[in-house]
Amino acid sequence: MGNHYYVVGTIRRDMDPPIQVLHVDDDPAFLEMAATFLERESDAIEVVTATSVSEGHAVFDERSIDCIVSDHDMPGRNGIEFLESVRASSPEVPFILFTGKGSESVASEAVSAGVTDYLQKESGTDQYTILANRIENAVDRYRARRSARAQQRRLETLVDNVPGVVYRCRNEPGWPMESIEGECESLTGYPADRIESGDLTWGHDVVHPADREDVWETVQTSIAVDEPFEETYRIRTAAGETRWVWERGRGVSIDSEVDEVTVAHEAEIGDYAAVLEGFITDITESKRRERRFEAIVENTSQFTGLLDPDGTIIEANESALAFADVDRADVLGTPLWEGPWFTESDRARRIAREAVDTARDGNPYHAEVAISGADESAIIDFTVHPVTDADGEVTLLIPESRDITALKERERELRRFRRRFEAVFDDPAVLVGLLAPDGTVRSVNSTALGYVEVDHEDLVGEPFPETPWWPEDRREDVREWVTAAAAGEYVEFDAVHAATDDGPFTVEGTFRPVVSEGDANHTDGDVTGIVVSAKDVTERRQRERELKHHAERFDEFASVVSHDLQSPITAAQGRLELALETGDLEHVERAADAIDRVDALRTDLAETLQTGEIVSETETIPLADAVEDAVTAVDPPGSMTVDVPDSVDVKADPDAFARLLENLLRNSIEHTDGDDVTVRFDRLREEGATGFVYEDDGPGIDPADRDRVFSPGFSTKDGDSGSGMGMMSVQQIVTAHDWSIRIADADVLDGARFEIRTD
Repeated sequence: MGNHYYVVGTIRRDMDPPIQVLHVDDDPAFLEMAATFLERESDAIEVVTATSVSEGHAVFDERSIDCIVSDHDMPGRNGIEFLESVRASSPEVPFILFTGKGSESVASEAVSAGVTDYLQKESGTDQYTILANRIENAVDRYRARRSARAQQRRLETLVDNVPGVVYRCRNEPGWPMESIEGECESLTGYPADRIESGDLTWGHDVVHPADREDVWETVQTSIAVDEPFEETYRIRTAAGETRWVWERGRGVSIDSEVDEVTVAHEAEIGDYAAVLEGFITDITESKRRERRFEAIVENTSQFTGLLDPDGTIIEANESALAFADVDRADVLGTPLWEGPWFTESDRARRIAREAVDTARDGNPYHAEVAISGADESAIIDFTVHPVTDADGEVTLLIPESRDITALKERERELRRFRRRFEAVFDDPAVLVGLLAPDGTVRSVNSTALGYVEVDHEDLVGEPFPETPWWPEDRREDVREWVTAAAAGEYVEFDAVHAATDDGPFTVEGTFRPVVSEGDANHTDGDVTGIVVSAKDVTERRQRERELKHHAERFDEFASVVSHDLQSPITAAQGRLELALETGDLEHVERAADAIDRVDALRTDLAETLQTGEIVSETETIPLADAVEDAVTAVDPPGSMTVDVPDSVDVKADPDAFARLLENLLRNSIEHTDGDDVTVRFDRLREEGATGFVYEDDGPGIDPADRDRVFSPGFSTKDGDSGSGMGMMSVQQIVTAHDWSIRIADADVLDGARFEIRTD
């Protein structure tokens, strides 16, 4: 075999991805020079730069960085502070402190903070050769650790899912095993630790002597073209029994797996050995029983069988036959893609044919596909594996299918649930929090955060009852709600939260338990979390209080109106009785007047109920135009003289303002003797005030009555003909506009004067 050489270190490959280096230094000129020399020293290195720690953080967060090189003395945060912040989130990324003012204390502090390497700046360009080498070595080790962990996870998965053994060995004659896991002793008769320790070697002590050379050549040929290998060969057990095994594996370059290894060279320096990984399974029974694997085929709930290399079905297990409700004789001799499972879909037939073609070439095939059964369809995890003989020829194909319909439906349901949860969680109208069963905060949405002056990260892990939303006197209640939800109860709550900038706010919400359906960590029915959701009902509660207030006000108003209605009704009844007794028609006329009074009250009441708080959008209205429309609407029975200036504008709700003017005009008509009415509008002349004045030539309003003019049912008109409802409507409209109204003596005319301020 020639001389053997041993080299300690790692070997880079042309196929390795570029090394992304972030260089942070406050000297831009030095950064540019260093980047030039580093990229000149190594084609693998690509340098991005930053002139401060904050800029370096931004680059590190945005890009995939393999190694950080940082100066120490920089404005703001120094290199060690940068290192500490990087280690908080990325404990393994290589970090090289490259400083011009080094000292033992700085080096010691850097090591304590987890620096990967420490290098002091020097004059000359040789330092960049050293730095490039340090970068490459650090990144090689970093990538090797990640790859090793990934390999370990794959190996553990294989151990749990395949019969036989999973191994890792050096690609040397004898194949010394670094690890062998699984059913080693049942397969070979030897304990795994004897093979791992080197007391025995797989190639010299387990592989049948007659097969050793062929096995070696098969493996080396596959490695040479960077392909996985498959082979069937014999082994000798500790008891001297011969068994057939099927092995599948691949070569893994050692520098992608370990930090520092001893590389055994079989030829000249520059070649390197590989590590082999794979699995070995016992196929003795398949050899003895004409390679049919009958025990495996029939003792599984999966759909499986055997195919000739051309795809012809030569065996199908009971699970597959029962799913299609066919007899074995109906499918034997049929191409797989023409079998009853694949005939309902062009895609299924295409995948079945493609699987056969791939496996016939010696490669396993895998896909997910929908197939048809007698009573139902299913989504299957479909594989076809080739089986080779001692010469490496594909002699059989093994199709296997695992029904994953329920799994796929569960995945879809989880996606739907996740989308629904995200929609709820991100709802800007709902405060949402996710708690652990013990009540600690896992997450809260941005809506909830908007009510408190606390960052999200400061809340995570805190007991929910002690968060800023809850006042001290409600925290015990919150603890009880958490306990109830953790026990599986659905809790509804109503609470006033602590004050914000806008004051305390009221919420209605729920504590809902999140219940497991059973998984690796929880049994079915376990409470795995608590979702707290609440809506801010502060404004709604305020509206409810306002509505209650209005209802109470209208109740009071109704009582007054009821009392006021009773008088004319009673008068009408009395007058009619007198008319019947005396035959005097004057009593009938008086009764009719009383009935008219009732009708007037009814009309005014309906108008007041309809317009109690109807003021919506306002606009600037010329007073003269509005008065003209109001006079037309009132339609006075006699003549009406109206004096209104053209230069007065009022900002008001047009409909409400029209009703106000109409009620003022009706009031003047009702309270003026005779058919002729004169009214006057003018600008409010009071200094600093904005508004308008309304006067009429009626009898005016006694100062003693002015406080009662706007009360429900009050009227200054003689007799029962005035309802008082019109002036109440005026008051409502004024109040709804946030105006004010005052009664005074007329200034120009002789009657009532109303001063309405609109500012």
